[in-house]
Amino acid sequence: MKTELSTVDILEECFTRRTESRRVVLEAIVASKDHFSAEELYKSIPHVGRATVYRTLSLLQDFGLICRVMINSSSPRYRIGVISHHHHIVCIECGGIQDINGCGIDDFVKLVASKFGYEPQGHRVEIYGKCPTCS
Repeated sequence: MKTELSTVDILEECFTRRTESRRVVLEAIVASKDHFSAEELYKSIPHVGRATVYRTLSLLQDFGLICRVMINSSSPRYRIGVISHHHHIVCIECGGIQDINGCGIDDFVKLVASKFGYEPQGHRVEIYGKCPTCS
């Protein structure tokens, strides 16, 4: 009999040390419907330590399971990123974030990396502007 794994179970497989606190963090991430900050996540689960929240986010980012978006002067925002390779467009007024699928700059990345003798390992594109509501 085959048992279907939940998203939390899949994410939890990344950790060699599995704790109840870390599982609570993973459940809160999965329940999040939009991008969130580490502090917002921490405040939504106050019985879990701040360090656990930040360490879990860092590990998930290292594994490529969540993506991090930098918004000008505010703290980074996160979202489960196991969807395909993508980038972001960010509203500088309201902080809204839209995912951009299909990047199209791979040739440019290879060209620039080659020019400077690098071997590209990845890239990140974030476009900043005002969304239609804020314009």
